[in-house]
Amino acid sequence: MIKYKNDEKSQGTQTFDNGDIYIGTFKDGLKHGKGKLTTRNNRSYEGDWKNDKPHGFGINTFPNGKIYTGNFDKGKPVGDGQWTYADGRIYNGTWINGTFLNKDNTSEVQEYKFITLIINIIVIGAMLSFVIYWVVKFLKII
Repeated sequence: MIKYKNDEKSQGTQTFDNGDIYIGTFKDGLKHGKGKLTTRNNRSYEGDWKNDKPHGFGINTFPNGKIYTGNFDKGKPVGDGQWTYADGRIYNGTWINGTFLNKDNTSEVQEYKFITLIINIIVIGAMLSFVIYWVVKFLKII
């Protein structure tokens, strides 16, 4: 339910059945412009909205104290951003294909991809060996 603060129905408060609350601007009944959504479990997003989704610059705060600051596109983080942890650690990086990369984790990602490739080669090789063995036994070639 939306309670508008003006006749243009461009500002107000939206209360959801699950207890979440959005305070900000609207366009055609959708979150649009500037606003803050606070969930019942203390997660919040404050920033730009477009068509009911975070879009543009925003700050996403999590109950465990983590804070993400950066840009969003259709509800998903994009481009450069910053994670701040409750203990004060700060990581700057860039979102690439849905993964947050920075100078500290780029090498870890490359190592993970290499290890995954090796495991896939071993597993696929073992499966092929079994299939070939089964076909040879079935056709009684050997």
